[in-house]
Order: sequence, then structure tokens, then C-alpha cells
Amino acid sequence: MSNFISNSANQTLKSRLKTLIAKSEELKFLVGFFYFSGIRELYESLKEKENLSLKVLVGLNVDKAIWGLAEYRTGTYQNEEEVFAFFESIKKSFNTDDFDTKEFYEQVRFFIKLLLEDRLIIRKTEHPNHAKLYIFKLEEDQVGRNALFITGSSNLTKAGLSTQGEFNVEISDYGVEDANNYFDELWRRAIIITEKHALKEKLIRVIEEETHLKQLTPFEAFALVLKTYLEAARRKDISQSAIEKMKQAGYTPYSYQIDAVGQAKAIVEEYNGVIIADVVGLGKSIIASMLAHDLHSRGAIICPPGLIGDKSKTTGWRKYTEEFGL
Repeated sequence: MSNFISNSANQTLKSRLKTLIAKSEELKFLVGFFYFSGIRELYESLKEKENLSLKVLVGLNVDKAIWGLAEYRTGTYQNEEEVFAFFESIKKSFNTDDFDTKEFYEQVRFFIKLLLEDRLIIRKTEHPNHAKLYIFKLEEDQVGRNALFITGSSNLTKAGLSTQGEFNVEISDYGVEDANNYFDELWRRAIIITEKHALKEKLIRVIEEETHLKQLTPFEAFALVLKTYLEAARRKDISQSAIEKMKQAGYTPYSYQIDAVGQAKAIVEEYNGVIIADVVGLGKSIIASMLAHDLHSRGAIICPPGLIGDKSKTTGWRKYTEEFGL
């Protein structure tokens, strides 16, 4: 097997990490950017290792926001600002279509479990760091070596692990102790995030309450849909003469029909047309006739012969045109 990993068709960093995770008892990852889209790529492998711990040291941030790159350039930030920015970028990355899937809803519960059990520990480097380093402490039954590391260009992202051209090298015969010491020193000085109870609780709360993962009761979902519908439903006032025409023809001006005319009128003004559709018996023809009366425009009625009505204008559309003055 080649020690070089470039995400070619037959060897991706994702596949190599999955193989090594199965043989490891501790993982130490130093990455510039930390995306949950990356760690979720390793979900199946991590799930199989009940005693495995994972330390993630983030050098820049969870998202490639402009301010994150500016911080990397200038090196100016404070601990509190860093933690706040980390949480904000978590929200930003989670509230995308990529995470709005059934699979991720299931996966994130596992990652929250890892956080609660201190098996997934996240820290932010004291100073901006763009290095990528994946260290594996192997299980005791691995003959010939007890640790190795991978370093190169790949961040802990979906693209970095599999789809994007990268260049990484796996090393086990030299430099392992130096790499481990380098990580441990950065870890010692890093900004603690998930090990502080208050910050861990806040991180979990952000994930569970401020992203797609927020649990809604049926009533809350109904209220949200209703609120969205009412806010989106634009209405225009209809003339009193249209309502009077309706009454003179012997029809009761039901509020849902009046509302429908107002909504249809607003849609016509915005889109230059409208489709009125409903079940049988709720007055679609009356609504359409009132709308036509209120628009004060010439038009044409196209309908099957059986719906035209008699010449005395007591049935069909001939009746409606007479009643509403069309």
C-alpha cells in the first residue's frame, strides 16, 4: 500500500481513516477547519468503537467565514470571542440543506452522546493554526507499531476526506513521537470548549435548539405553518359593490369567499393571473364572478357546452354573468 493518499478513486483519506479507526483506541486530529460534514463521514466507524476517544483541535474555525480568515491573517482575537464565533459557525454550518436529512438527525444524537461522555473533546488552538495532523494510537494487538500519523492538505471536511484532490502522507517509522508532542503542546495551551460544563451544555443547546435539529411538538409545527401561511397570504380589499351584487343575487357572503376574492385579487396584481381551485360546492364560480366584477376588465369565459346555461340566464355561466354584471 502506498503511503501517499490523494483521494484517488481507489484510495481516499476517508477509507484509510475508517480502516485505522477500527484498529485504534485514541484519535488526535489537528485541523484548520472542522465541519460536522466531515466527522459524519466517519460515523459508521466511530459507532463501532465503544471505547474510542477523539480529540479535535481546531486551528481556525468550523466554517470558512470571512472573519475567520481575517483572524488567521491578523492573529487578533480573545478567548470569549473565539468561543462565541465557534458556536455561531456551528449554527451556520448546521442550518444548511446538507444537514437537513433523516440520516444526520440520527447521527447527531450519537455525536451528542460522545460529547456528554467526553469521548469527543473539542478545543480551539490558542493561536491560528492551519496544520492538518491525524494521529492514531493503535490497540495493543497491532504488531510492530503502536502509533502512526497522517499529515498533508486534507481538512476534516467531506471534500477533504474524499471528493477533493489532496495530498497526504502516512508515517509510522519516524517522527511519531515528535508529532504527538507537537499536538499535546498545542492541546495544553488551547482554548477549552467542550470540557467546561457550561460551554458543553451551550454547545449541545445550540445544536438542539438553534438548528434544524430543534424538536417541535405537533402543535408548534401547526402554529409555525399557520403563522407562515398568514404572513404570506396577501389580500386586497374588494369593492362593496361586489358584495352587494352577491347579496342581490341571493348568495350569502361567507367570509372565506370574501377572503378568497381578496387573495386572488392580490395574486392577479402580482402575477397577472390566478388559479382558483377547491372541492365541489364551495363556490368557485361565485368567487371567480366576484373577482371578475371587482377587476372591471373585459374577459372571456371558456367552459363546456353543458355549463354555458340557458338563454333565459337562469342557469350556468349565463346566470353568473347576469347576476354580477359581467
